[in-house]
Amino acid sequence: MKLFNVFNSLITEHYDSEKLYNRELLVKKLNMKNQKGFFIVPKEIRSYIQSLPHVDCVDSEGNKQICTKIPEVMYVYLSGRY
Repeated sequence: MKLFNVFNSLITEHYDSEKLYNRELLVKKLNMKNQKGFFIVPKEIRSYIQSLPHVDCVDSEGNKQICTKIPEVMYVYLSGRY
């Protein structure tokens, strides 16, 4: 049964290049530091922050936000498969 769940998650999880993410929350998460002051996220992933596009969007409550689209490598890192 456990093996079926793994295959099911592999089939249902996929990268969507058009999906929008809240840019402010994403940048905060990527720039987090641990208690000793070191970055948690690898430098290779943080290097994408500057190139993330700014896209105006509206959340489910109607509030205006700045969103972004992310590259696949960042999606893989954020989903825990890096």
